Amino acid sequence: MIAINKFHPVKSAPASAPARQLMLLRLSCPDSGDRRLQLQCWSRDGWRAVALDDDFVRAFCPDGDLASEENALQLSFPEGARALLLVPGNWVWTGLETIPKAARRQSRAIGYMVEERLAEDVEELHFVCQARRGDTCSVYAAATEKMEALHSQLQRLGWPVAAVLPEYQLLDLLEGDIVLWLDGAQAHIWHKKGYGLSVRRQYLQPLLGSLRGDEEGAPRIQLLGAGDGDGMILAELESLFGDQLELIEGPAEEVMLARCKLGPLVNLMTGEFELAGGEEERNWWHRPVKVAAACFVAQLLLFAAAGGYFQWRASNAEQQARALFTELFPQDRPGVDIRRQIEGYLKRASASGGGFGSQMQLLSRVWEQQKGRDLKLQSLRFDGNRGEMVLQLQAANLTDLDTLVSRLSEGEFRADLLGANELEKGVSGRIRLR
Repeated sequence: MIAINKFHPVKSAPASAPARQLMLLRLSCPDSGDRRLQLQCWSRDGWRAVALDDDFVRAFCPDGDLASEENALQLSFPEGARALLLVPGNWVWTGLETIPKAARRQSRAIGYMVEERLAEDVEELHFVCQARRGDTCSVYAAATEKMEALHSQLQRLGWPVAAVLPEYQLLDLLEGDIVLWLDGAQAHIWHKKGYGLSVRRQYLQPLLGSLRGDEEGAPRIQLLGAGDGDGMILAELESLFGDQLELIEGPAEEVMLARCKLGPLVNLMTGEFELAGGEEERNWWHRPVKVAAACFVAQLLLFAAAGGYFQWRASNAEQQARALFTELFPQDRPGVDIRRQIEGYLKRASASGGGFGSQMQLLSRVWEQQKGRDLKLQSLRFDGNRGEMVLQLQAANLTDLDTLVSRLSEGEFRADLLGANELEKGVSGRIRLR
């Protein structure tokens, strides 16, 4: 059973609350049977040819036909209107790739990450990255020569183009796992994961089986632009997807314009090909103000995060110090200022002639020298009658223990390694200092 979704055009807003008009343009390149470059504009009556000047045509087709079509539309933009320009889907390759955030705005870096998947030289391609999930991104690649020609002509004409995108990417506005648009002599396919392609209609039939995939459950597929002559394609899709097939009636362009939001759409005119719009030039101060406000908020968040982090570190350090104090002096209770309490113990031990203070100073000095070797003090015992200290340490390897013993023996005290045991991670050894 096919789910049929009839599209009803949304009524225009009243004059008291006007909305910015969004115009849909489409550029089509000449094929083997037609050497004329075409630009079309969508209207309620369908696609209408737009008159192009000679410079525009020669920028893409130096040997193309310069004659204009009969009844071609003289393109004009109402005040405040913006335009979406669709370029042929076969101009743009797209695929999924894992791209780190730091490289997403660097066209050349993106190109080298997908170089093995492309037949063309990445030096001759312009790449655009669109984030999807985590580090997974949609990568779009178009010929630099075509982007340069399009950028120069749009800048020359001053058209208020909000975004330039491949035809199939407009289907990302719909909700299906797979969206298929039957568009005259061609077909556009979009996967919700973030990639698509455009093919000629005669090559679509062999691709339909691959849309089903190997997954256990059939994905949801939405079909636009199906006409009376597409019964065979409709029947095959129904056999592949069953009740997951949704047929959307009405003009596909109206369906997508009604859902149009620039957020989900890619813009090929980025980086060196970014367009300088008239509105941006008039409101040039908006961006610096936003950047300054964002920097101020980011700085406040950074200070708050740094304060919380160092507070957490200090709390952990104090807990470790109290635990170590309890282990060293089980009969005493740690006070508010542990450092002063230990200094008092050292002074009393030094005045009574014991070697505890000197041994602790030596251990502190050597421990500072061994910083970075992943040493962990497990226990410490001091025998005042014999004047010796026994340490239980955990180290990464036996070499680190031998190095520590050697450095402890360099002064007036002698250090001996009494024994060592191999652990699951590292070794544990007992050292006597006297």
